[in-house]
Amino acid sequence: MRKTVWIMAACASLAAHNPQASVKGSGNQGAGNAAKFADTDRAVAVWKVRPNAKETTEAMRLRVRKDLSRLINTPAEKLDFDVSYWKLLAYLRETPWKAMPARWKQWYLAKMPNPRLTEEQRAAMIDGLKDKKVYEMTPKEVDVFLAHAQEQKPALRERMMLIARRQLGQPYQMYLLGEFPYEVYDSEPLFILGKSDCVVFSEHTYAMALSRDWRQFFATLQKLRYRNGEIGMLTRNHYTELDWDKNNSWLLEDATEKLGATTTTKYTETIDKAKFFANFGIGQDAGTVVLNDSYIPADAVEGVLGGLRDGDFVNVVRGRGAGVWVGHTGLIGHAPDGTVTFIHSTPPRVKEQPIMEYVRENVRKNAQRRKEGKAEFLGFKFLSLREDAKAPQ
Repeated sequence: MRKTVWIMAACASLAAHNPQASVKGSGNQGAGNAAKFADTDRAVAVWKVRPNAKETTEAMRLRVRKDLSRLINTPAEKLDFDVSYWKLLAYLRETPWKAMPARWKQWYLAKMPNPRLTEEQRAAMIDGLKDKKVYEMTPKEVDVFLAHAQEQKPALRERMMLIARRQLGQPYQMYLLGEFPYEVYDSEPLFILGKSDCVVFSEHTYAMALSRDWRQFFATLQKLRYRNGEIGMLTRNHYTELDWDKNNSWLLEDATEKLGATTTTKYTETIDKAKFFANFGIGQDAGTVVLNDSYIPADAVEGVLGGLRDGDFVNVVRGRGAGVWVGHTGLIGHAPDGTVTFIHSTPPRVKEQPIMEYVRENVRKNAQRRKEGKAEFLGFKFLSLREDAKAPQ
């Protein structure tokens, strides 16, 4: 009898000290929600607790209740990672979502490995991302977002537009990516979500649109950036027209000569790869490559707009004197009224604008560029997105 009285007193003391740990059956809604959250029976079941030697069931329950109270009242950053962290995650996984306090919902979704999320919890994470830009997401959030994008937009081109437009406003920064930690010639990281340059934006959009999760996205990104997906300075697709376009023919087909332009301009470009790699003390045998290519000049672009589709790849061709090269990239989109748009990462941030607006602006700037000895805008190469393109398995 004395033991029973002592246990009841201890439980009452605990409930008074910690309202969240109060027993079921409280008289108001807030206490009721707290009781649903701090559920001793749930903790016993989830943690598979059994009475210690000579311990009564009620004593065991009091021990579990104290442990649960301690966990849910400890600041998340002070949880012992080896035990308490995982113990609390396991408990929260089995907690009704509506009963969980907001601060623990946020912590739980940020910390629980995605494969262990319930469908209700995954839906809650997706709902929390509906107004979030891709470049504001964590890799963990992108992992869930990509699966949802595949369900929401089964067609590849539609998914391209969904993802591209969820990146509008992303800050621009040139030369973002390298091979670190695989190599140290270029010590920038293999991926970054918060910023982009023109190639990074295009690569990330294609890789995300092709992928169902983060693992597939990362593998596809490397396949896009490197010849045969082999990570390295020597295998990176440094030159868009020579390396990137040709090594990604599995994804895109050069449509420049197939769009029916009134005229195309052929050019020859000499690329000294050995000289480029010499800056890093590697690739002495890379040699010099002569590329014969073509582009649609600025005054012929308007006539081919009808043949461009969402997700097609845009190569902006520039030149100075006799030199011609691809100096900028982006994607084709369409506005609601059918206007063909150019979606691209350019200072200060990713933007979408009518492609003919881009043409007129840059043609107008050419006179001043010529005076200053800068590269002029010449026209475009267009590459068509293959409908049957698949991410690497």
